[in-house]
Amino acid sequence: MELLKKLEKLKQDDPYPMHMPGHKRVALSFPCVYDIDITEINGYDNLHAPTGIIKKLSDEVAEMYGADHAFLSVGGSTDMNLTAIFAATRPGDKILIARNSHKSVYHAAILRNADACYAMPEIAGGEIAAEISPIEIERCFARDPDIRACVITSPTYEGVISDIEAIAGICHRHGVPLIVDAAHGAHLGFPGFGTNPIGQHADAVILSLHKTLPSLTQTGCLLINDDSLIDKERIIKYFNYFETSSPSYVLMAGIDRCVTYIREHGEKGFSDYRSRLNRLRSDLMAVPGISLFRTERYDDSKLVIRMRGRSGTEIEEILRKGKIEAEMSSLNYVICMTSLMDTKEGFDRLLEVIKRAAGEDLPDESRRPEGIYGICPKKKDRIGIAESRATKRVPIEKAEGMESGAIVTVYPPGIPLIVPGEIFDRDVIKRIEEALGKGLFVEGIKDNGLEVIGSGSCL
Repeated sequence: MELLKKLEKLKQDDPYPMHMPGHKRVALSFPCVYDIDITEINGYDNLHAPTGIIKKLSDEVAEMYGADHAFLSVGGSTDMNLTAIFAATRPGDKILIARNSHKSVYHAAILRNADACYAMPEIAGGEIAAEISPIEIERCFARDPDIRACVITSPTYEGVISDIEAIAGICHRHGVPLIVDAAHGAHLGFPGFGTNPIGQHADAVILSLHKTLPSLTQTGCLLINDDSLIDKERIIKYFNYFETSSPSYVLMAGIDRCVTYIREHGEKGFSDYRSRLNRLRSDLMAVPGISLFRTERYDDSKLVIRMRGRSGTEIEEILRKGKIEAEMSSLNYVICMTSLMDTKEGFDRLLEVIKRAAGEDLPDESRRPEGIYGICPKKKDRIGIAESRATKRVPIEKAEGMESGAIVTVYPPGIPLIVPGEIFDRDVIKRIEEALGKGLFVEGIKDNGLEVIGSGSCL
């Protein structure tokens, strides 16, 4: 009962959630979960072969986004990234992956035994992996004409949006499907929040409904149109491989409740949300020592906050003491995620906590670290081949020159610093050490050791 008691205590402690899920713990009308937790009994349809009420819900989601087809997920965007990538490729195919992609994209490449090549994001503000430019995509095709699929992330965790329409055009000229991991963009396409990638000629778009809409955690969907270069039947095939065979009706009901809420309240809800958000961003920008990250193409729902003289983990702790729980911290900033379910009171609390902290005596602005992304270590082996080999663990300081046998990523957001088959160099090791030194959580490290290709252990 310890976990349940701790979760129940959240209401008493009253931390305001500037993080996912997008329902922000605002209770929509919903039955007791035990009353509706069923399996595929007669009359309740089947997620893996929907013909009735689940098919109707899928069609409603597709219509909501202006797509021809929607596949519902109760395994989040991870299931759908795996599904789309497998449907678009064959074993051994070369996949062009935006280097700032989520780890699930790399997992798909490993499981597919693919040969991955990378499109490098621009680096904004000295440390944030930003957009993938169409020029970079053109350069990748010129360098690797055997590319069979392209995967990019837009919007990113920090809210950066790439030029999907231009990138899709380049991919299609080469006969290559474009998969867009838009997990953080389920709100795109609604009033005040730009265009969803499915309306920009992407061949498959993956959305986490729970991240920015009032839906339950683990709910997502995959959108395709009839003119997609990815065959719908292959989507169905691999969806059945990766989605659980016991899908939660509670979570699917959460999608249903989300769709109903948006249909009934979306137009005014998004309009009011946009107004509150604009005011909050303006007020934060007026606070001395505070800056908000933004690029030319940007998802304003993300608040990427920097505070003069403070590291990301320090800002996160300041917010926590003010009963604000941020989504994540990085070297020099925190991300606060917003949604249409945020309240004026919640936004006011965030503003007041930031104002109080910014009014304190702050240390002089020190040199910012150069950031942890924007690198692509030298490749020795294909990612799928390297991952299957025997590994040993070595201390971080002794890994230079060795071949990685695992993905090492700062989590969140889950963007790899190095993947299997790449060589640890001084630059990678320095960035891993810097992330650890700032108190960030680094996956792929155990007992201060890194997995490298080889047998035995040096620890």
